[in-house]
Amino acid sequence: MTSWHGHRNDPDIPPAVQHVWREKFHPRQGAGAGMQSNVDLAVLNSAGKVVHWFDGFHRQDFGPRETLAQYTARELRRAVARLRPVAAPVKEHPLILPDLNQSRGIRIFVRLKDNLMKAYQAPIVEIVPLEPDDWKPLVWPEQERFVDAARLKKWLSQVYPPGVMERTNPRTKLVYGIKAVEGTLSLAPAGSDGQRRYAVASGNIRLTDEGEDEFSYEGQLEIVLTYELRDPNVRSLRGVFEGIYPRYDRQHRRTRRIPLQAVFESRPE
Repeated sequence: MTSWHGHRNDPDIPPAVQHVWREKFHPRQGAGAGMQSNVDLAVLNSAGKVVHWFDGFHRQDFGPRETLAQYTARELRRAVARLRPVAAPVKEHPLILPDLNQSRGIRIFVRLKDNLMKAYQAPIVEIVPLEPDDWKPLVWPEQERFVDAARLKKWLSQVYPPGVMERTNPRTKLVYGIKAVEGTLSLAPAGSDGQRRYAVASGNIRLTDEGEDEFSYEGQLEIVLTYELRDPNVRSLRGVFEGIYPRYDRQHRRTRRIPLQAVFESRPE
């Protein structure tokens, strides 16, 4: 399954798209062509030939009412009948997460819990290699002390919602990165189990992106750290970020406050 988008005068239009558009905009379509949407679905056989295509959004003027899903399923059944498919062996595709093998660092899972755009709820996974100096702000606290969240910017800057395309540079079209992480974390001892000792870091942080309007969002960060009994360096890290991302809804001209969540884990263990 693949997709293509472009304009009718593009020089590199794939043959399958040319086939669909020749039929869609053929004079015999008459006024009906103007009632179609700008989304078409096409089913190709193994040789790359179009066996069936249909408008992505059904305009129904007569007959029993059907949902978009019912319409799409009906059209796909027509395509399958023309494909005469041969059953293929089922192949397993195990989930393999990005990881760090040659160095230590942080793996981050980020998702935007947007009920209107369900796809944004699927987590984006990032890995950030860290140098020994990057861990120093979190060395074992003999008593409660405070850590400037800016010192953890290398990995906290990955807490950016997936799929939010309005935050892009209008000149380069590149998504704005995070230029500043602000906040103060409390880092305090949290006991020992006789084999390792633990500490907890928590606090509110604010992230500001590179846009000229100083756009920012914030949330609560909670981190659990483990240490060897006689080693002040961090052995492992687990953490969560729970915040709110203010996304502007152009259609309704209002700002929606969408939950933004991130999970952190040190890698490798």
